[in-house]
Amino acid sequence: VGDLPNSLELMTERLGDAERKRRHARKDDYNIEVLLAVDDSVVRFHGKEHVQNYVLTLMNIVDEIYHDESLGVHINIVLVRMIMVGYRQSVSLIERGNPSRSLEQVCRWAHSQQRSDPEHAEYHDHAVFLTRQDFGPAGMQGYAPVTGMCHPLRSCTLNHEDGFSSAFVVAHETGHVLGMEHDGQGNRCADETSMGSIMAPLVQAAFHRYHWSRCSKQELNRYI
Repeated sequence: VGDLPNSLELMTERLGDAERKRRHARKDDYNIEVLLAVDDSVVRFHGKEHVQNYVLTLMNIVDEIYHDESLGVHINIVLVRMIMVGYRQSVSLIERGNPSRSLEQVCRWAHSQQRSDPEHAEYHDHAVFLTRQDFGPAGMQGYAPVTGMCHPLRSCTLNHEDGFSSAFVVAHETGHVLGMEHDGQGNRCADETSMGSIMAPLVQAAFHRYHWSRCSKQELNRYI
């Protein structure tokens, strides 16, 4: 992550400036205000004293991915609230080996955390849930509803956290919520998957090679 200088400083500043930033999005900018939920398995793995800095940096990388020119529009991932989920709650939300049930429970829980006043500084458009628990079959990196961003109960993603490369998983799952399909499934962008397209069915994007496919760009534009 050497290409992301001061990423932690930038993200911490962004968290503090969320209220001001949401009021001053440029006309061609879209702000997605995010509730980030970090479950107990992630907290235990990284350690309580390090986990906040780690996830702030991770979300700053997601923000950078959404600033890539290949997307065609400028989307800001603005972190407005972070919740460290306790052990009992974490275990009850994730049903091992059942991604759809786990996602449903996580989405319902995130909705229950929503601020009632849309003007509240911590009101979110989208929830990102990070876990190290196995919610799906081996190798499943994330799970999300397609085109859920405008539905209060469906604007959320479930993501398996496994280091900074998980930023591509979060970007991919959030892409689904923004209306993007897998490249080569229901569209003609299969040729871009080997070049590191973010919406490849199996995320192969890496820090040295990633882009949004022409299909992702078109699908996003249809949705927004």
